[in-house]
Amino acid sequence: MANTFVNAGDVDISTSGDIIYTCAASTECLVHALYLSNIDGTNSVDATVEVTFDGGTTYVPVAKTVPVPADSTLILDKPLNLEAGDKLKVTASVAGDLAAFASVLEITA
Repeated sequence: MANTFVNAGDVDISTSGDIIYTCAASTECLVHALYLSNIDGTNSVDATVEVTFDGGTTYVPVAKTVPVPADSTLILDKPLNLEAGDKLKVTASVAGDLAAFASVLEITA
């Protein structure tokens, strides 16, 4: 079994949502932490984090419209387990005001 740490992210999250990470085939993935930074110096932005559990078809919210104040960071530090094909998606209430960074452990057989 091989373990590889990878980083994933996007500096310009959209209002329609961005897939910031997809677990590769024949791989199990553990998202250690997700950092959502509001890069707007004045206004709050709401963040929604969703994951799939069926290889990318059905999304389930992990955090739903959580406010991230101006110039601050929301940290989701509880692990998220992903199976092959599962996706991690982040949506912002205002386009361009949110940056996302994920720390991921990929486990391959």
